[in-house]
Amino acid sequence: PEEPAGPENPGSGDEVLSVTDTAQIKAELEDAIAAVQQPAAFDISALPDSSNLAIDVQNLYNSLLSEHPEYKYAYDMQVSVENSLLRCTFSYMPYRTGDYPAGFEGTEVDSLDGLIQTAQDNLTKESVSIRITNPELTVDDMNKALQQAGGSYILCQLSEDGTAITFTPQNNLSRAEALELLSEIDRLTEKVVAETVTEDMTPAEKAEALYTYVTENVKYDQRYYADRVNMPYDSQTAYGALHDGLAICGGYAQAVQSLYQAAGIPCYTVTGSMGSEYHMWNVAYLDGAWRYYDATSDRGRADYWFNCFGVSADQLTRYTWDTEWVERLTQPAV
Repeated sequence: PEEPAGPENPGSGDEVLSVTDTAQIKAELEDAIAAVQQPAAFDISALPDSSNLAIDVQNLYNSLLSEHPEYKYAYDMQVSVENSLLRCTFSYMPYRTGDYPAGFEGTEVDSLDGLIQTAQDNLTKESVSIRITNPELTVDDMNKALQQAGGSYILCQLSEDGTAITFTPQNNLSRAEALELLSEIDRLTEKVVAETVTEDMTPAEKAEALYTYVTENVKYDQRYYADRVNMPYDSQTAYGALHDGLAICGGYAQAVQSLYQAAGIPCYTVTGSMGSEYHMWNVAYLDGAWRYYDATSDRGRADYWFNCFGVSADQLTRYTWDTEWVERLTQPAV
């Protein structure tokens, strides 16, 4: 018997679509995902060859998600073939359908910033249940935003069905080891902020003082170029910058992010390239605007003033990055 129409199965009913090629199947699957519905069943009796149809249709689904990553809320598809009838059933993330399990409880999340904050607040757990209340958020954007949390020691990801954030230790660390490193980053961050800024400083003065601290006290780990195999993982993190005084761009950027956030300045890391090299820097909200900060490039320049402190996107002439992503991450302004 057919399943009744509902949030997980709207519009499927008894509709059967006769098809003569797989392009018709793909078009129907795409229309169904876009509408967050179940597709019609397919009469495949007129198809010239259906011997590998289940695999072929699964590949059509995979190609649709590749062509339209915004459709990843359709996180799974089951395919069945019986006689001359093909059925495809999508599993949709409940944040797009509203069909959360009965009694489901989770932290409400309505923005990328809220998602990041929820992750940061729950790093000691294996997972935390969430109820995403903004159906416009995309799976790729949410997973990309979650890279802002965890300090590169804990990987934060959406669960398969989007009802939880999972937390996985990185770099072969145990959970306890990863959390100990994050705790030390927090301790060092608080120490630097306490010793570097005062309550009477404006946010801009705090930003300059903390940026100066990083550019003056963190050396670039030249092993990145000369002996990368023996460069410690910590050099990519705020721990390397704040504990060892040694880092590459990732460590500089994460240190600035940690210090700025502790001082009440909204700040994210930005990844892209400078020239032909991978690079990481920051975007932070000061004086009513989001601007860019690159402590790696400004290291040792405090006495001569900085080239990349609070600059606009247009001023980063040698940099390449996804500016549209940064706009989504930083909107609305705080």
